[in-house]
Amino acid sequence: MFFVVTGQGLNGPLAVTCETAAAAVEKARAFIADGVLDVLIADADGRQHPPDDFHRLLLGTQSS
Repeated sequence: MFFVVTGQGLNGPLAVTCETAAAAVEKARAFIADGVLDVLIADADGRQHPPDDFHRLLLGTQSS
């Protein structure tokens, strides 16, 4: 399974694939810290989520 993090950088669109959901959230936060706009994480089904919503979904699906 992989996740795609996208955003709009100063020099155009950016896209990075990540192998885990946690890595995708980390990359999305790094993009935001670097000033990238419109950051989204696409899940395995192609649905796109803002990083905070994706993180909440991830926490909701983890078992305790």
